[in-house]
Amino acid sequence: MKTRLFSFPLFLLILLLCAGQAYGTDPAMADKLAAPGEDGRYQRMADNFFIIYDPSNSMNVPYKDTGLTRMEAEKQIIQKSNATLPDLGWQAGLYPHWKGGLWLHGSPMAFKPYYELKRYDKAAYTRAIDQLPVRPTGPPMIQRGLMKLAHLLGLPGRTEVFLFSDGKHSTAKELETEPLEQAGILAAKYDVCFTIVSSATTAEGKKLLDDIASVNNCSQVIDFDTVFEKPEHLFGKLYMDSGQPGFNNVLFDFDKSDIKPEFKATLDKLGQFLLDRPEAYAVLSGFCDSIGTEAYNIKLSRKRVERVSNYLSKGFNINKDRLLTYWYGFANPVASNDTEEGRALNRRVTIAIRPGK
Repeated sequence: MKTRLFSFPLFLLILLLCAGQAYGTDPAMADKLAAPGEDGRYQRMADNFFIIYDPSNSMNVPYKDTGLTRMEAEKQIIQKSNATLPDLGWQAGLYPHWKGGLWLHGSPMAFKPYYELKRYDKAAYTRAIDQLPVRPTGPPMIQRGLMKLAHLLGLPGRTEVFLFSDGKHSTAKELETEPLEQAGILAAKYDVCFTIVSSATTAEGKKLLDDIASVNNCSQVIDFDTVFEKPEHLFGKLYMDSGQPGFNNVLFDFDKSDIKPEFKATLDKLGQFLLDRPEAYAVLSGFCDSIGTEAYNIKLSRKRVERVSNYLSKGFNINKDRLLTYWYGFANPVASNDTEEGRALNRRVTIAIRPGK
């Protein structure tokens, strides 16, 4: 590639470099700190994100005793979540599963956005969210939302997709790809992670969404009720907030996820802290050193953070919605990966405390 680049005219090379800066970081730099904000308090943990909004008939049902429909609650979650988001230079988009009218697979112009893919601007994104419908536009179309993502992914760096769904779909056999199959195609081809906000009420719907979240190791399902109560949970994978109070890191041996005895006292203190303060909750973030592949380390960092979460939930009866878990592989090292001492510090789960209501 370098040989070919040098044969280009100089002005074209400059244009290519500028375009690369506009669309995020080089994927080869994924193990380094992303763009900080507010004097380094926030660290960006993804380069791009999309929200895929569900405006289907099945969302037009009462949501608990809130006086809202589930679709109105969905919009409110996105509004409140966006209000908590710092501006760290992501590329972002806001799209519905579908938006009425004829859509032909292979026609990118038919994917009608509320916020077309571009640099995130909080004020403009807020205005776009305000335009989201609260009246249904048709049957559930999660399959179309996933199919349309094929026209949007492929950006430099990692892309987080926040997908709202109740697990229902109306796939046209032999004309559209089944949702799970399409999610697998996207995960195999692109550096993409799905956060699925599930309002599924049937076993079949829950299984579909769980299966979609299993297409790779960086995807997960979050319960709709959890993000309605705590909207700031929605975008937690996009950034880390180093300004939050916390407990000491829990460190791990090489290629292990077992909690070492010397760190159980820290977790016991954390468990008691959460018992004494029922409104507070913990943000647990898992990391690895740089040895091994990115995919393997994503999986290992997930095991580590889930071990810590399980220790707290089982040992202290802490509800899982008070233990927010994220995992990042070898991203965001706190020490050099060139030495054993540095690598030992990078094999960690960090603990931050949020006060809640």
